Amino acid sequence: MIRENLLLLWVLLVPLVLGGLLLRACGLRIRDDRLGFFSWSWPTGCLVLGVSLLTYIVFGIEPWLWWTAPVFALIATGLLASRRVREALPGELRVPRPRLHAGFVLFTFLLACFCLLHITAGAARPIVEGDEGNIWSLKAKSLLLDYYLGDFALAQHWNLHPDYPLLNPLLQAWVHSQFGQIEHFAARFLVQGCVLSMLLATAAALRARLSALRAGCLLLLLPFAPAFEQALLTASADGMLALGLVMIVDGFLRWRAEGRSAWLWLAAIGAAFAAWSKNEAALYLLAAAAAVVLQFVVCRSPSRGKWLHVAGCALLPAAVIALQVCWNRHFDLKSDLFGANPTGKSMPELLLSQFAERAPQLAMRALDTMLFSDAPHAIFLVLLAAPLLWPRMVFRRDIFAVWFGLLLSLLCLHMIWIGSFLPLQFHLDTSYLRVLFQMVPAALVWFAALAQAVLSGSDPAALKTDATA
Repeated sequence: MIRENLLLLWVLLVPLVLGGLLLRACGLRIRDDRLGFFSWSWPTGCLVLGVSLLTYIVFGIEPWLWWTAPVFALIATGLLASRRVREALPGELRVPRPRLHAGFVLFTFLLACFCLLHITAGAARPIVEGDEGNIWSLKAKSLLLDYYLGDFALAQHWNLHPDYPLLNPLLQAWVHSQFGQIEHFAARFLVQGCVLSMLLATAAALRARLSALRAGCLLLLLPFAPAFEQALLTASADGMLALGLVMIVDGFLRWRAEGRSAWLWLAAIGAAFAAWSKNEAALYLLAAAAAVVLQFVVCRSPSRGKWLHVAGCALLPAAVIALQVCWNRHFDLKSDLFGANPTGKSMPELLLSQFAERAPQLAMRALDTMLFSDAPHAIFLVLLAAPLLWPRMVFRRDIFAVWFGLLLSLLCLHMIWIGSFLPLQFHLDTSYLRVLFQMVPAALVWFAALAQAVLSGSDPAALKTDATA
């Protein structure tokens, strides 16, 4: 029993330490946001751990030696953190940090305890059912066993989505390897930890922009949402993707406010984490790229340095996407969106042929969800109505790109449901609320930034060049 507890402690501490060191190397400090730094450390460490394990797998290093992978990563990130002592550059804006209100800390702690109860409850069932068993857990076991026998591609024949990204399976495979056996219960913990981290990261992002009371009210929309509870109980990747989106939006908005490159790196880490969590992230990142490019184009004199800085940070998620594409091509793992489905047609083809039939049904479902469901998806109605309610604030230079990226992502998601080869009603019943929830925390952060601008009565100047443009 003592051995198992020590192993579990090792498994859980590795991502936190790895992530904290890498954030330190990027220029972030605990004093920048104590709650945020803790919540960002978990996904950052999971990303580093995933890269380390995949490197070991590619080079054929046996699972019993995987415990050394984070050791080398710890040494590398530790050296980076110790040598990268980064202070504010001349001309950077310094924004006062809100104090961690005692009531807000207690409130967040209670919500975190609520999450831990669900995580513990989830450990009562083995990971053998539903998407967590038939997609994520199956691939994790294949990475651990079938890859070394040369049967990895053959095993994915039974996978419902063989092309899905590797980070979730790698995290589960890490737990299996450290326990020395297939662990049907504890294998969820790293993935479930990402959902808890998502709640804390959202709390930090809301508190950075709003009073403790207002931030707490918005945060309360998350933990009791059915999709959030489902993510807490299982080892699926929707919560991981939601966490990555929160980091992107929060990091980008803080970078726009302060000009510190460390915040842009936080957004880049979030983008890489999201891209390696689930396929929908590619759509969100394309929408985000279109929004940023549009914002820079509308600016009268976009800084060349800003272009280069954004492009440099974008290389991190681009590398992750390229890595996943190469992996899938090597093993001939295909996506059902591009013809690997019973119809043999790609999503664009089905979108054109099914649009007239499905679009009205989907529009009615979207309206019903935003107006009459008990889920927090009403935030999307605010997203759609914002240009009418707060037109000058929405088009502020620091808010517009996030609003446009979220709106474009929302529309593109609905195009995927229209172009799905599955029966529409079945697809909506099994995925609509769950997949849309991926964007809810990020949309709440955007709304907090909008509310901050409206409540502060700051200059609502539209897009124009300034020190951070």
